[in-house]
Order: sequence, then structure tokens, then C-alpha cells
Amino acid sequence: MKKIKRRLMWFIIALILQQAIFLYVENIYLSTDLNIKAEQVQEEENLVDKKTEIDIKKDLNEVKLSSDGRFISYLQNSKLKILDSNDNKEKECVIDKGSEVVFYKWLNNEGNMIVIQKIKDKGVYYFEPISFDAKKGEARDLADFDLNKVRIKLESSKDEVENVVFSTSTHSLYIKVKKSSGKYDLYYANVMNQLKKVKSDKVIGSVVVPTTSTNAVMEEGSTITVLNTKGNLSIPNVKAAKILGADVNDNVYFGEVADNKIKKIYYTVLSDKNRKWNELKLTKPVDKEDITIDYSGKVYVNNKSEGSVLELTSNKSIKYKGDFIQSYSKGIITRVNNKLMKNKLE
Repeated sequence: MKKIKRRLMWFIIALILQQAIFLYVENIYLSTDLNIKAEQVQEEENLVDKKTEIDIKKDLNEVKLSSDGRFISYLQNSKLKILDSNDNKEKECVIDKGSEVVFYKWLNNEGNMIVIQKIKDKGVYYFEPISFDAKKGEARDLADFDLNKVRIKLESSKDEVENVVFSTSTHSLYIKVKKSSGKYDLYYANVMNQLKKVKSDKVIGSVVVPTTSTNAVMEEGSTITVLNTKGNLSIPNVKAAKILGADVNDNVYFGEVADNKIKKIYYTVLSDKNRKWNELKLTKPVDKEDITIDYSGKVYVNNKSEGSVLELTSNKSIKYKGDFIQSYSKGIITRVNNKLMKNKLE
């Protein structure tokens, strides 16, 4: 009987200690840790929103910004630099010794970018994509499960990377390579970083990847095709069209072409069985380059002569100074000399 009471007493003591530890971890340790993290994230977001002007270095030709407008990337003395506008600190994307940055592009809704370096290994040239985390300042190789790096062997040292498109949702990456012949090869890397050539020696125009798809949509000659799908893509009652972009809602946007200008915009979710074509009207035909499809689903039409941009889905305008650079999550980015301006869509 005494043994049973003793065991019961020790059991009760152990149970009390266990509950006390759980309460401490939940209410003190974890609570403190989570509160600190939440405040840090909120502070970073506030800094991004409040800073509407960003000073940049002189003599920078091209600048590209992350989708929230926080990070600015540029090439300086053949080195890829990234400026964090929150603290004005600059990082460098360190690449392999002897290699050259030939292309870089920010991922949608992320502080990461895809960087393509051109390397020479045993007398052979390759394009090698890497990823760069702007917050951590770290570059990472893209490699498969066997640690083989993603590499594209060049047919000529004059081959160029013309574009990189991706879906971050399906981890699909396409690299469009312009050959010295003037034609193009298209390469696809899947979620496991396995690379294959999907188009060879073709006339290829714009390429996009719908958000939830792995198949690229591309201009191939005078037609529009979807990879791994039979036939050509057609828009009802439209004779000629160009691809304009894609958004987070899985829409792909197309422009109806007349006299080398876009006169009307159509968009749809290509994966829908009962596909519905939506239409956006333009007040007058415009150049394709003056239309920007933001990943958020906003459609901007730039009027350079008036210094204004019209967002078609809301029918709101933004007046701006300087040169139009790109869209971002809250509006558009423009440049006045050595200053970048965030112009919000109110």
C-alpha cells in the first residue's frame, strides 16, 4: 500500500512539473520569441512603404527592383550589386571566379533573383543559373539530387541569354537563349533542377509561364503555342496577337495586333475547361513596350509624352516625373537622374 502511495505521489509531482514546463515554454519563452519576430517583420514592411524616394549611384545604366520596391539591383564594373533601400547597405552577388554575369531577374513576390553567369570550363562555355537571396546576401547553385549543377552548353561564345521566365508556384524555370544564327533554343528546369532543351533552333518571341502551370506559352513564328499541347492557341475573332504577360491569378494576357500596335487586350485562364476571354479596351493603339502586366494583376499603359500611366482594371491614372522603369506591388517606379521614385496607385 505504501509503495502504491509513493508511486502515486511521484506521478503527481512529475505531472505538475511537466505542466509547469509546458506553461513556461508557451507563455514566456515562445511568447517572447514570437513577439520579437512579429515586430521586426512589421518594421521592415513599414520602412518599404514609407520610403518613396531612393538615391542611387551616378552613371548606372540599368536598374531592376524587387516586386515590393525594396531591393535595387544593377551592374557596376561587371559586378552585380544589390542595394537594400531600408538601410542603404549594398551587397554583392558573388559569382564564380573568372565568370561573368550575363542576365539577372527578380522572382515574383520575393526578395530572390535568378542570376545567369557565363563560365568557361576546360575550354567550353556554359550558362549557369544561380539564385541570390537579397536579405541574406547569399548566392546558391541550382543543382539536382546528384549535385550536378544546372548548365547550358553554348554552341558559340556569342550565344546570349535573352530572357528567363518562371513560375515560383510550380518551380518551373525557362531560359531563352539567342544563338549566333539569330534563332533560339528554349531550356526548361523543373522543381528538381533537371534541365532539358524543349525547343531547338526556332523563331521564338515572348514567353510566359502561367502561375499554376509548368508549360510555357510562347510566340513561335507568327503563332502562339503552349508547350506539350497540340495545335496553336487562338483568340475568338482575333487574327494576330502577341503575348503581354501573366499574373498571380493564373491569367495570361494577349494583345490584338493591328499595324504593329496593340489595339485591344484579352486575358484568360488557359487551364479552364470552359475558357472565358476577358477584354480590356484601349483609348488608342499603343506599342507593346508601353504595356506592363504587373504580377498582382494590374495592367499599366504608359503615355511617355504626357508623363502618365493608366491602370486599366481600375481606370486610375498616375502622373509621374522622369523615365518609367517598371511596375511594383503598389504602383510604378520612375527615375529622375540619380533618384528612383515610387509612384503609388491610390
